[in-house]
Amino acid sequence: MDVPEISKAFIGEDVPTKILYGTITWFFHLVSDIAGSGSTAGKGGGTGIPGPILGLAKELAVLPPFNNLKVGDTSLSVFLSKLFNGTLLAKHDEAGKIIKDNALKFDLRGELGVGVELGRQAIPVVANECIVRAFYFIRHLMAELKATSISTFADFGKIKLSNVVPANNPTIARMLTIATGVFTTVDICDAVVSQKYWVAVNYVGIGRFALAIGEDVSWCLKKRDVIKLKEMYENIKRNTYEAADQRIYDRIAEDVDIEKFGLTEEQVEILYNIERLKTLYDIKQTKPILKSDSTQQLKLEWISEWKQYIAVGFPSFVSNPNAELHWYSQPELVAKLQTMDCSGTWLKLVLLEAMLFEPYYPLTTEKDKKGNDVPSTKYKSLHNIVNGYKQSECDDYLEIVFASKFIQAGLIKRYRKCYKEVKTELSEVLKTALVSLSVMALITVIVVATAGAFAPSIAVALVGTKFAGLSGAALTSACLAYLGGGAIASMGAGMAGGTIAIVGGGAALGIGLGATAGGAVTAVSLSGKKNTILQSAKLLVSIREIFLNDEHDLAYSKTVHEQFVKHIADIEKGLVELNLKADIADKDEKKALKAQIKNAEESVHAMKIARKSMVRFMSAFEAGMNA
Repeated sequence: MDVPEISKAFIGEDVPTKILYGTITWFFHLVSDIAGSGSTAGKGGGTGIPGPILGLAKELAVLPPFNNLKVGDTSLSVFLSKLFNGTLLAKHDEAGKIIKDNALKFDLRGELGVGVELGRQAIPVVANECIVRAFYFIRHLMAELKATSISTFADFGKIKLSNVVPANNPTIARMLTIATGVFTTVDICDAVVSQKYWVAVNYVGIGRFALAIGEDVSWCLKKRDVIKLKEMYENIKRNTYEAADQRIYDRIAEDVDIEKFGLTEEQVEILYNIERLKTLYDIKQTKPILKSDSTQQLKLEWISEWKQYIAVGFPSFVSNPNAELHWYSQPELVAKLQTMDCSGTWLKLVLLEAMLFEPYYPLTTEKDKKGNDVPSTKYKSLHNIVNGYKQSECDDYLEIVFASKFIQAGLIKRYRKCYKEVKTELSEVLKTALVSLSVMALITVIVVATAGAFAPSIAVALVGTKFAGLSGAALTSACLAYLGGGAIASMGAGMAGGTIAIVGGGAALGIGLGATAGGAVTAVSLSGKKNTILQSAKLLVSIREIFLNDEHDLAYSKTVHEQFVKHIADIEKGLVELNLKADIADKDEKKALKAQIKNAEESVHAMKIARKSMVRFMSAFEAGMNA
């Protein structure tokens, strides 16, 4: 296009000036549209420009389903155009024609006016909100001051902020609903009485009232969910429980019936056989991707090596020097189980342990670049989705071959679901993803089993030099705390009925971890919070699914809870001793003690969360039983 000479000065010579001049010209054209040209400025104004509200509405008007929407006899698009150019709101004469100079445009200037008006309306709404929240805060603060007997400024730390802060609770939500409801009612009544109607209504107040109703309803729905939960447990009681089935116990925490959590020598043998058969099934399901794929062979090497270690260490593990571990084929093991009494809890605990057992962890150590003993990387290639352990397929194997035949169909699926739910509940402690500890934890089976020169090097690889400094019973005790899958040896602690091993998260009860508070805190500080979480998760599954859902044994579950609480108290006592010891220790020892204290504190925190979950489930179950 030919550009007139007079206009070339406004184009610019280079890119920056072109952008600058173009922007300035565009901006003042908009100003001209708003204010009008030289001949119309100050009289009728310009054509105006649409504001963001009208602009967005105009864009939506051309999209389905809005493009077919009608307002009266006109389309939405035409309605918005009339609203913009002022013909919609203009005054009309008797003939229906627009009176000259009476057009009322809804352009950017109109929207700015609306914004100013909404800002004015918001002032009393905000004031109303502040008054309500202030009254709530003052009243609840006074109640807290009375309840906690505040006498100094330092005592203010005792106040529970959640009881004072005027937010996130159903009481303040209901107060705001009432306050904003009264506000809106009075405002609308005033508009009706004054006959100003739409122009006198506080629209910000109406919007706040709508939000208050939504929040209040949300709290009501949450309460309704609790009611539904109670009804669910009432259904459990009606359909699966009879009061006559409840057994009465008179036990205290120290007398927890270990036999319920325990396995005999023969039952431990069955556990190892099931773990072996499950691993062989996983190996059988492994299909080579390429001809050169050696995954299946590597898995066979692992199970052969594992089988040898378990067989050699079995007498030491079950505390019987004459014990001999027998390996069975699947038909032989099924036939053996058919001759045994499988109606008790032992087989359920065995299947829980077998379900959580994950193979292909390191069985030996190797030297790293610094000369330290670390777990071997021989089987590292088996720890991925393609070549690794197939959890769901092996769960199906346990279900079909053992659970459905000897106990109940759907048992393994139920245990797995509960275990995942419990780990999610405990994830508050461990923010990263919870994974199985079997890769490292089950190495300690060999530590316990061999109890020889090989044990210290494995211990160093797992928990460092502090662990390597232990020996004898102390080393064994610490190792037992670290077990994540498989049975936990009791070391012949005088258990009833010939029970020689503890399963189902028995370590979380402090069984076999040292009788003193110092022994308990040493065990958990060495094992770490990950193992504490997984042991606690296993204990929760045992209580929920075996002792409550299957056996309805609420009394025993409460006894286990008491033992769990006692173990937490023992660890906390040990923490006091460690802190006192750290106060007078030298620099290097203090550093090591602080690390031990930190691990123990994290473990205790995990156990307390597990305890809350345990109490919540037991109390809900008890409510259903009592009803």
